[in-house]
This record gives sequence, C-alpha cells and structure tokens, in this order.
Amino acid sequence: MRYFAKILVEKRKIIMFIFLIISIISIFLIPLVGINYDLSAYLPERSNTREAMGIMQKEFSLTSHAQVMVEDISVSEAVLIKGQIEQVEGVKSVIWLDDLVDVYQPLEIHQSKVAENYYKDRVALFQVEFSEDEYSLQTGKAIEELKEVVGERALLRGTAVRSKALRESTLEEVFFITIFVVPIFLLILVITTRSWFEPVIYLFVIGISVIINMGTNLLFGEISFITLSSASVLQLALSMDYSLFLMHRFSEEREKGLDLREAMVKAITKSFSSLAASCLTTVAGFVALMFMRYRIGLDMSLVLGKGIILSLISVIFLLPSVTILSDRIIQRTYHGSFLPSLGIIANGILKKGVPGLVIVGLLVIPGYFAQSSNTFVYGESAVIEDEDSIVGSHQQQIEAKFGVDNPMILLLPPSDRGKENELVKALMEKEYISSIHSLVTLVDPYIPKEVIPRGVLDNFLTQSYSRMVLALDVPVESEITFLAVEDLKGMVHDYYGEGYYLLGSSASVAEIKDLVDKDFTMVDIISVVAVAFIMMIAFRSLSLPILLVLVIKSAIWINMSVPYFMDRSLSFVGYMIVSAVQLGATIDYAILLSNRYMDNRRIMEKKEAAIQALENSGWSIITSALILFVAGMGVYIISTVGEVSEMGLLIGRGALLSGSMVFIVLPQLLVIFDPLIVKTTVRWKHNIENGEEI
Repeated sequence: MRYFAKILVEKRKIIMFIFLIISIISIFLIPLVGINYDLSAYLPERSNTREAMGIMQKEFSLTSHAQVMVEDISVSEAVLIKGQIEQVEGVKSVIWLDDLVDVYQPLEIHQSKVAENYYKDRVALFQVEFSEDEYSLQTGKAIEELKEVVGERALLRGTAVRSKALRESTLEEVFFITIFVVPIFLLILVITTRSWFEPVIYLFVIGISVIINMGTNLLFGEISFITLSSASVLQLALSMDYSLFLMHRFSEEREKGLDLREAMVKAITKSFSSLAASCLTTVAGFVALMFMRYRIGLDMSLVLGKGIILSLISVIFLLPSVTILSDRIIQRTYHGSFLPSLGIIANGILKKGVPGLVIVGLLVIPGYFAQSSNTFVYGESAVIEDEDSIVGSHQQQIEAKFGVDNPMILLLPPSDRGKENELVKALMEKEYISSIHSLVTLVDPYIPKEVIPRGVLDNFLTQSYSRMVLALDVPVESEITFLAVEDLKGMVHDYYGEGYYLLGSSASVAEIKDLVDKDFTMVDIISVVAVAFIMMIAFRSLSLPILLVLVIKSAIWINMSVPYFMDRSLSFVGYMIVSAVQLGATIDYAILLSNRYMDNRRIMEKKEAAIQALENSGWSIITSALILFVAGMGVYIISTVGEVSEMGLLIGRGALLSGSMVFIVLPQLLVIFDPLIVKTTVRWKHNIENGEEI
C-alpha cells in the first residue's frame, strides 16, 4: 500500500488533470440523463400493471388525463369553453355533461348522479384526455395552453398536472437543497477543523465526485425523480467522513515532524483499510436494496452505491493532490481548535450512565413494536405534492366540490355491446363508482357500429379490446379502495373471465403493496447480514458486529416509531430505503468508537478505555451526525414531493438518533460486554495482555 500511496503523491498533477477532464465530461453528460416520474415503471415486467400498459400502448396509445374546474359559468358558457379546450394542440378529447344528456333541457329531469359529476351550483368540471402520456413534453405544453384558453378561473388536477409539476419542481429543488445545505456544511466543518480553508477542500473533492456520479448516471439511461432529488446531497453528507478521516491522519503525521509528502504517504497507507471498510459497510446497506423486486430500490442503490465508491476514489486519489497543492494556504489559515474537551461528558456518561441505559431500553422496546405497526402508504398518496403548493391547493378545491379523482381503465375482450352495457349498468349501481365512459355510455348500444363516428369508435374499440374509463369515488389508496378494486375485479371476472386488464393508480398501488411487503423482510435481513459480515472480518470478532448492529437497529426502530406515536402515515418504500441507508451510513459511528476502544484497551482498563475512546472520537461522531442531519433536513424542508420530503426527515432524525445511541449507549455496552468481546475476538486477549496492536 505504501508503494501505491507514493505513486499517488508523486503523480498528483497528472491525477488532478485526469479528474478535471472527467469532471468536465460529466457536466456535459448530466443533462442527457433521463428522469423517470412513473413509479409503476419499477414494477416487474410481468406484473398486471406493466402488461396492461403495454396493451394500452399498442391498442389505444398511452394517453393521460386532467380535470378542469371552472366556477361561476352557465351551461352555454361551459359548452363554449369545452369547444375551446378541444382546439388545444395535444388534447385528444373533452367529455362534459353535453356528451351524455341534452343540456338545453332542464337538468332536473336527468339522473342527478350523472349531472352532478359535471355541473352543479354553476361550477363545471371537464374531463380532458391528452394525446400523449402524462410525462410527455407535448402534454405539458397542452396544459399551459389550456390554462391560457380558460383563464385564471381554471383549476386543474389529474395525473398529467401532477407529473408536469413534478418535472418542473424536481430539478429546481435539487439546486435549492444544495444551496441550503452547503453553507451549513461549511459552518460545521469550520468549527470542527483547524483551518479556515480545509472545509473548502473537503467540499471541492466530494463535490467533484458528486458531479462525476451525476454524469455517469447516463450508464443507466434514466433514474427516478426520487433518486435525483436526494442522491447528490446524501452522497455529499455520507462520504464527507472519508475526507475528514484522511486529513486527520495527515495532521497527526505532520505533528510527528514528517515532511509534507511523506506525511501524506503515511496517512494514505494507515487510513486506507479503515476508509475501505467504512465504504463497504455503507455500500452494503445499499446493496440490500438491489434485491427488491420493486426496482425503485435498485435505482437508488445503484446511484448511491456508485456515488459512495466514487467519493472514496476521489478522497484517495484527488484529496492528497489538492491538499499538497494547498498546504501553504492551509497553514496560513490555521485557527486552532474551537472545540472543547469531551472529558467531563465522557466521564459522566460512563460513571452515571445507568439511568440513560434504562431510558433507552424503555424507548427501544415499544419502538420495535410501534415501527412495524405504522399506517403505511405505498403509491401516489406517498408522492403527492405539498398541500400548500398550487397543484395541491387546486386538487383540494376540486375535491371539495366534486369528490376524489381516481380514474381507472378497463380493457375488455371484444364482445357484443349488449353484454358490455349490462356490465356498465351493474357497475353504476356500486357506490364507489361515480361515472363510466365507454362506447355504450356515449352511443346507444343498438346503433350499428358502421354509423358511429370513426373518432368515437377509435377511442373505445379495436379488434382486440374494448376500453372503458371508470371514475372511482374512493381515494387512490385506502383499505376501502383495495376492497373496491377486489370487488370490481370480481364483477368483471363474472362477465369476461380472465381475459381483461385493469389499469390505474389504485390497481398499481395494490401491486406495489404486495411486492414491497414481501421485499422488506428480505432486504432487512440482507442489509444486517452484509454489514455484520464486513465488520466481522474487519474486527475479527463474532460478538462485536452483533453489538454494533443492535445499537444502530435500535436507533432505526425508535426513528421509525415516531410516525406511529404521532398518528401519521409513512411511505413504506421510504421506510425500507431509509432503514437500509441509516444502517449502512451510521454504523460508521459505531465502528469509529469501537476501533478507538480496542486501541485503548491494550493499555487501559475497560472503563478508562471507553472514556478515552469517547474523548478521541466524540467530535468526529458529532460532526458526521450533524452533516447527515443537515442534509436530511434540507431535503425535508425544501422538497414539495411528499415521499422525498419524508425520506429527508427520516434520514435527518435517524442521523441524530444513531449518533446519540453511539455516543451515550455504546460506550457502556462495550464495558458491560467486554469479557464476551475478549473471548470472541481473535487474539484480543493476547494483545491486551501484551499491549500489542489489535
């Protein structure tokens, strides 16, 4: 390793040039990376939703929809506005009350359930179908033009509207999150380092790795908007430790009187194994997500795992070069330590920490049971925009007037229209269905197909399938909804057997729920086993990995139990991802403290070794936890996307809880279980007795 380190130091100019070229290339690659906003795309290829989407695309093309509500208009004005919307480029069709009844007759003579779905109290609701799917730029332009045509009175909701808002907000929010967290990172680093300029070096080196990671995402073609919203700031926060650790070693070697280059060679040589182990434990948490059948886990784990590895490479290769080049500036901006000694706190924790252990125990036990008893959400309701946003506000106003918007598409085998008409009549008797649009609801089923306008026919019928659009009067996701979907499937099955497909948010949510419920246990076991195995090799111990994992898992249980006690729902996908991230990322705190304890234990009694370990590593743990906390809270505060914001809160709170558990609980557990650790760690007893390195 020393030979390799010498090459890195000697070839520093070449290394810096290579990183410069790669960074420039990556900057140009970033805009080419696709962003996927469709969470159903991460379902397995053979899932019902994916198969239905394929058939829909082939037979009718994948369209999208929106609802437009206009207040204080007469029936004649509504008919006029409908005609204007139909002229907008990108709009395929507009359905309103005049397609179903004669609106120039008194509305009281028509079925109130039908009429009130489109017009009541001088408020009209138009059903707009766009020519392309909700993620199309043409659909986005059509929405903008539609707003101009209808004017300020228009309130919009629907999948196309939400997707447009997500597309516009995601990139903007990534920028604002970065602007929010970087100054706070700098402040934390200035306080915890000994030079005004060192924090700039840390952010520069890790920032370069973030840019390279974003550019090399082109290897995957596209990434999810959830990954895009959080990956960069998490990479920055999770890998900052590597820079701090290497520079701390470098400072120690310089204090021994070594010259600049030799000190860096020694620092790289001594810290490489610890840095590699730290990187591996973090990546191990992400690797577990790759085994999710719901492939959003694979998407995030590939991007974050690649980012962490690139950060380690940047620290090992680039940081020494930049540090040597900037050494004079570092020396001139030296300010000494701002941090007080942790001796008094460390003594207090070890000598009077029993009440703290009791309190933590009282929190962990109910936390374990509460975290699995949360009310989980699985789909669109976990991603919906902030209620304070324009999209969220419009949705609330329309929902207050006309109820929820939950369309579903039913693809039926071709049959006589009389049979389809019977199914429609049976479905309309269900309270959870507010309206149905199909060929038999728009055209008398006994009129010959030959005289039906081609435009109407093509919208609902092909040689292979008949299309029916249902409006469900239940939320996209709830127990009532799942029961309604099962009842709907049963009714259609009675008429058509297995030859039908159901497509819509509620149907895809049911599939996502089934997948991730089964994925969680597997992901949890893999992440724990992978992290514990790496630590077992690093420490050559059987008991210590179990102890460290238990401490971090306890912090995770407490973190995930908070929504239960606050009576708030929790995204199950976010729950899975953050659990793996918190374990992989914050286990480093426990590893750092345990390493110091084992070093000190060679020459000290167990309690003294624990106190000294806390003094040695306490500020490093606090710094790392604060940086990850700030990163998570930045995402939480700024993101308007519910699931992304919630993940930020969980990560930020989890960092503080993990740091606190390692700081307060782990030192005492190391002392209590010292005899067991000695017996189950290779050569530790011999090393303690002889004062040799472990």
